[in-house]
Amino acid sequence: MRLMNLIKWKKIITSQNGLSMVEVIGCIAIISIVFISFTTLSQTYLKVDLKQDHKTDALQVAEKVLNELRYDSSYPRNGEEEINETVFSYEIVTDSIDFRDKNEQYELDLGENDLTEVTMYTFLYDNDTQIATVYVSWEVRYD
Repeated sequence: MRLMNLIKWKKIITSQNGLSMVEVIGCIAIISIVFISFTTLSQTYLKVDLKQDHKTDALQVAEKVLNELRYDSSYPRNGEEEINETVFSYEIVTDSIDFRDKNEQYELDLGENDLTEVTMYTFLYDNDTQIATVYVSWEVRYD
């Protein structure tokens, strides 16, 4: 009986069915690389998502300011608004426009601005036609 047990143990010890140390280390390395790349990608996506949230909030501030300006032309030209624990600074610039003057060139730059600024335009019709530009900026804090 004892001889049978020794023979079984010898077969188990000399068996090639297990994993070698090189294979185990290789599996750990591959899993680590995959995990690190997913972690890096998720952090990048979170930063992009936070930036888009700030831009959306800044557009809300710009819309609010323009709506107030349409209602009350004496609305303050500079100020701050706080949304979602972020302080947004705004500045309103108005320019008179005479659409009857065919020689005057009007050009709006609607391209991509700074990463921390949003611009929005509207027309105001008080005594004369004006274009109002609202610049909204904020300080980026990635804690």
